[in-house]
Amino acid sequence: MLPQLKTTVALNNTSYTAAQTSASSPIDTIGYDWCTVDIIAATSNVVSNVPTVCKLQEADVTNASSFADIAAFATPSPMPNANTAATAVLQNNYKFNVDCRARKRYLQVVFAPATTQVTTIIANLGRGEIAPITAAKANSMTLTEG
Repeated sequence: MLPQLKTTVALNNTSYTAAQTSASSPIDTIGYDWCTVDIIAATSNVVSNVPTVCKLQEADVTNASSFADIAAFATPSPMPNANTAATAVLQNNYKFNVDCRARKRYLQVVFAPATTQVTTIIANLGRGEIAPITAAKANSMTLTEG
């Protein structure tokens, strides 16, 4: 059986300025039962530089005003200290595990760092109704199976 997985880059190496709140691209979950979302931020200059906002929203359509916060995925308080060492085992990675069956079609991440940080947001969708059979359908440059 072919893997039923899809990866989506919702935000690609974008520099957020201090306290700038921005939303990722919408993540289309149609046909998938679950999703993991990773928010990966560059190392910080001090441990107190934790995100001021790190939450997940949902909507039935993709216009920005339609998205609403999902209470279960609100910014945790308190946020853990930021990692400052580039060699740290745990980089500044924040993860949401989402059961898409109970959610609206589109998800998006809202993120705001305390200081300027380069950030990437990746969504991995799984248990799809139909497996992606081409690299394009898997949102990838290549697709190798074995």
